[in-house]
Amino acid sequence: MSIVKDTASFPLLFLLLLTVTCITLLILSMRQNKFRLLNGVLANFSVILTGMTLMFLIELLNIQWLRVIFYAIFVIILIPLAVLYSLLGILLLWNALTVWRRESHTLGNMLTLLLGILIIIVLPIMRAIDSKLLSDQAVGLYITLVEPVILYLVFWFLAFITSFILTRLYRPKYNQDYIIVLGAGLLNGKDVSPLLASRIQIALEFANKQFEKTGYYPWLIFSGGQGGDEKLPEGVAMAEYAKQHGAQSSHVLIEDQSKTTYENMLFSKKILQARDLNLANGLFATSDYHTFRAAGYARLVGLQIDGLGAKTSRFFIPNAFIREYIALLANHKVFHAICLSLILFVSIISFIVGNGIFF
Repeated sequence: MSIVKDTASFPLLFLLLLTVTCITLLILSMRQNKFRLLNGVLANFSVILTGMTLMFLIELLNIQWLRVIFYAIFVIILIPLAVLYSLLGILLLWNALTVWRRESHTLGNMLTLLLGILIIIVLPIMRAIDSKLLSDQAVGLYITLVEPVILYLVFWFLAFITSFILTRLYRPKYNQDYIIVLGAGLLNGKDVSPLLASRIQIALEFANKQFEKTGYYPWLIFSGGQGGDEKLPEGVAMAEYAKQHGAQSSHVLIEDQSKTTYENMLFSKKILQARDLNLANGLFATSDYHTFRAAGYARLVGLQIDGLGAKTSRFFIPNAFIREYIALLANHKVFHAICLSLILFVSIISFIVGNGIFF
């Protein structure tokens, strides 16, 4: 009996070691950079490994009431996820209808519509065509090539969502020298939009709280150039809006040449250097879903800073997250192209060997 227990304890110790290692790496990664997808990957693996370790331990202890509690909690967590998965297509179409009513009809605002149609209409049709018109080998090849790609995309999307949740737990210290507020398009070419106002507001709230706690008001850099359809630079409109809503005029700076998030960071950095401010002691403010890409651009220009994320309207969250996820993939297209190529290569070799082709 002791030999059986000793044998069973080896997998448990291995799982425990993996879990502790994964959690340790997550803590170290969060300390280095709170806004990156690696945190989501490590957190997801930590949760999975912790669950597996607990399950193995409970089975090894063989305590009935503990087993019942564990599996009851597991089912309680699983049921909402299963319901969400089964209704995903309908929920996406419902959200698409809401976005259609409240926002402009651009391609970027129709992502939930396209994804909902794909899930409810296109995929079932493709399955029907596979089963009725194609051979078993052709269906097998389709599954071999398509499923790994879908799983890969889902893997990174879940990492993105988890990473976002982790950033919402982050609270920066009230000792910042500056806050860069990232611009967005102006309404009617001159007015601050609700989305842009939320970015300004979260920066003002932080600056005011810091002033109350420490007596030091951070420099506010409002960054944004003038678009082709705008009557003035975004930075100018943002600064005026901020002053009207309580910003200290003596600590307001304007960056009015940038056209992209990368330029927001680069040109704002030059303003900070001109004032001899500590580049490492600051924040940027943007929409919550945009913090990951913005943090990447900040580090690209040499600003090791974290972000303040302004809340997005609930109805727009799914569309915004899908759009941001696509943009994140595009920013690392070489890495993902290599990974997908390797996955497809292994899948094709596996299909060939499994079906005895060329042998």
